[in-house]
Amino acid sequence: MIKLLRLDDRMIHGQISTKWSRVLSVDRIIVINDDAAANELVKRSLMMAAPATCKVAIKSVRDSVELLKNPKAKEHDILLIVANPADLLTVVNQVEGIQKVNIGNFGLLEKSGNVKRKRYNEYFWYSEDEAEIYRQIVEKGLECTIQVIPDDVPSPLSNILKKEKGS
Repeated sequence: MIKLLRLDDRMIHGQISTKWSRVLSVDRIIVINDDAAANELVKRSLMMAAPATCKVAIKSVRDSVELLKNPKAKEHDILLIVANPADLLTVVNQVEGIQKVNIGNFGLLEKSGNVKRKRYNEYFWYSEDEAEIYRQIVEKGLECTIQVIPDDVPSPLSNILKKEKGS
């Protein structure tokens, strides 16, 4: 069962290892990212940051979707992590059984190349194009929240999209 799909551009780090994996009681973490899957150094770094309490896989988007379509995936409690909104949308569109989407840390820099981002809070920045992706995800009827750590009060993603549309 997929417990949570999280957008976090840092992928695996202390908040994942010490908070989210425990609160969710997951036995598997799947990092879904083409660049990380193709880079042995990044893979090793992520594995070092991973909690010892669960198995971790770092896979491309395509391989992750195939893995999650396997009926055996339902036998595990899984945390999925993506590093960008485009991959988030792909996973939401192609993987069944996702109930909750969480945005933790994304776009902390106001600008990334030529992309101008607006600040929602200290941990979440988004561009116009990214806001459109988030709208598509919210329209699917999934529970979508912004929440850095489990102790934080979750904020519905739809709230910022309403403000964005109204401004």
